[in-house]
Amino acid sequence: MGFLDFLFDKEKAQERKITKLKKTVSHMYVQPGERSYAIEQLREIGNEDAVGALLARFEQTAPNHTTDADEKQFVYEVLVDLGRRGEADVVGVITTYLKRVEEKINWPLKVLTDLLSLDDMVQVVVELLQGTSVDYTLNPEKKQELMLRAAEFSNPALAEEVARFVEDDNETIRFLAVDALLAQNEDELALQALTPRLTREDSLRILQKLAEAFAERPAWSIAEDQREAVAQALPRGFSLDGEGLVVAGR
Repeated sequence: MGFLDFLFDKEKAQERKITKLKKTVSHMYVQPGERSYAIEQLREIGNEDAVGALLARFEQTAPNHTTDADEKQFVYEVLVDLGRRGEADVVGVITTYLKRVEEKINWPLKVLTDLLSLDDMVQVVVELLQGTSVDYTLNPEKKQELMLRAAEFSNPALAEEVARFVEDDNETIRFLAVDALLAQNEDELALQALTPRLTREDSLRILQKLAEAFAERPAWSIAEDQREAVAQALPRGFSLDGEGLVVAGR
């Protein structure tokens, strides 16, 4: 056997080992000790394939919630450790993973938050939102988590992406998007995106949130040609004054 053949066989053996360890890590009916041992083995391998295998643990929920939380915390700590070592592209693997999956993204995002600067983390959220549609989805979990994350930052590029989701088909996503957009402190963009929702929104809790946001911002005047429709749409306890401002308590 030549040296290249030896290396090839060694690589294939490692691939098979990672595949086996991934099955153990994501199998919720083996003993917790077996999963923990598999996680340690993947930490020792420490390459990009091992990172991908570790991420599989976040996709499953163990019957015992305490065990589940402890194991996910352990995997999170292992991934942060691997990322800080710099021997594997942990950030790249997780970012690619997040673009592909549609749910259970909280823990992977938490890892990235510990490994990236604020600006780089914002860019990741922007990229994930760019790949996400405002159309109906059977499972809106990913959009929900991204809206919650977006609300933690203030950034013009992020504001542009978040603004789209005030028109989302899902009522909860629209509600969270309003919060996230307001958090960006981009008043001109927010006013442009939120004014149409005052007359189109059919959710009372969102309409209430919108009215409160407008009432808290005396610079947010409704254009004259929209005032009649907005005045009719405002929830109880809000009205428009002569300058087109939303006023509470009238």
